[in-house]
Amino acid sequence: MAALAPAILAQDLSFRYPAYDSATAPQPVWQHLHLRVEAGTALTVAGGNGSGKSTLCYVLAGLAPRHTDGEARGALHLADHDVLAAPPSPRLVGLLFQDAAVQLFNTTAEDEVAWGLEALGVAPETIGPQVMLALRRFGLLDQRHRAPWQLSGGQQKRLALAAVWAMRPRVLLLDEPLQGLDPEGQAEVLAALESLRKEGATLLFTTPDFAEVAAMQDVSLLEEGALTAPAPAAGFAGQTQRLSAAGILCPAEAWEKLRHARSRIGAETALEVRNLRFRYPNGPAVLHGLDLKIPRGQCVALIGPNGAGKTTLVRHFNGLLRPTMGAAYVMGQDCASRSTGQLAREVGFLFQRPEQQLFAATVREEVAYGPRRLGFPDAEARVERALEHFGLREVAPRPPAILGYGWQRAVTLATLAALDPPILILDEPTAGLDGRGRQQLLSWLAERRAAGTTLILVTHELALAAAADRVIALHEGRITADGMPTEVLPRFSREAAR
Repeated sequence: MAALAPAILAQDLSFRYPAYDSATAPQPVWQHLHLRVEAGTALTVAGGNGSGKSTLCYVLAGLAPRHTDGEARGALHLADHDVLAAPPSPRLVGLLFQDAAVQLFNTTAEDEVAWGLEALGVAPETIGPQVMLALRRFGLLDQRHRAPWQLSGGQQKRLALAAVWAMRPRVLLLDEPLQGLDPEGQAEVLAALESLRKEGATLLFTTPDFAEVAAMQDVSLLEEGALTAPAPAAGFAGQTQRLSAAGILCPAEAWEKLRHARSRIGAETALEVRNLRFRYPNGPAVLHGLDLKIPRGQCVALIGPNGAGKTTLVRHFNGLLRPTMGAAYVMGQDCASRSTGQLAREVGFLFQRPEQQLFAATVREEVAYGPRRLGFPDAEARVERALEHFGLREVAPRPPAILGYGWQRAVTLATLAALDPPILILDEPTAGLDGRGRQQLLSWLAERRAAGTTLILVTHELALAAAADRVIALHEGRITADGMPTEVLPRFSREAAR
């Protein structure tokens, strides 16, 4: 009996995008890749930001260069299908984008899952049960009637996964599938994917952070335009220098620097909410009478499961949301009496999805916009320092819209660093960052903390929360814990494990 063809077989595969302007020559993303993944197995591809992980997924899925332009050379087969000759079917391959929100377009969560099944011609009487199964598997059954854009970032990630999972493709390409998920959501996703693998599916994960790779997993490193042969992750133990050089491991010293930075906490209140209640139009209540004071100079981690109301809460401090009832204050002034422009002078805000705050023609112009607009006399020096700190000089002439997610995250962090406001609110700041990017972020946070900046870190990363002065836990729009990290995090971990 003939042996089964590998699920993924790439031989001497190279890819390059077209030049983005007439003065720039096309550059290869990676060259001469060889990749073999047997059916029913799983492989993690780890690589730094800009290494070409997402591009590899696009090429494997048949999207690039078919829908991106560019040039692919070599040979690529999924099972017995020639991907470069013709696009693969959705029953053969499913793709989860790094930014899951871009692949959600239906009006409700259950319609989102049903759409793919309808497109495949699944019998109508079986679509409903399959939709319910997928929503239940990813913890979204109670959200089935909500619009995707009303869900949190982590819930959107799980919904996109449910929609792909429901179609039962033979090969699943998962571009940073755990990004933005709370610990419980990560466990649910991994369990669902493992069950699909046991049914015969082949899984290819990508990650920019080697710490996400379990010791029992096979992993290939994408570094300097080449892909290493798969090897057990445990075999990389002790190769700290190599993994750091590849940009996928954040040195322990960076975490130590943040933990030992000393905050200058003052008596003045920086942020406050009183009886804060909020309900989105035509949606359920999200916040239920919150009372909270944050003194100036304190570093606060805001934690809780996806959909707890963390992002909704902090968006009151920059004027993007106004209370349904109650009030929010910045430096003692009611936010309702101030415009978003006025609040921006005091509150720097990092969005959960970086592309939501990018608009300029180049990275340099993006970083320079705020300091120039506010008339800082040292605007250009601020821009240069921010570009240098976040390693953006090389991409400074490029449009931020064409950069990968991790690079876009670095650009948005640099825009805040150039403004240097007294209050910083960062929504999932580590999401999408590789080890090098995390090191740059932690170094900047340590500097700001020592300088007395008020820091609000919305995060699912417990290591980041552990470095804060104070941890506030939200659940279903209510504060369930508020105290020092040593007091709150053990309790939070126990609740997440239930």
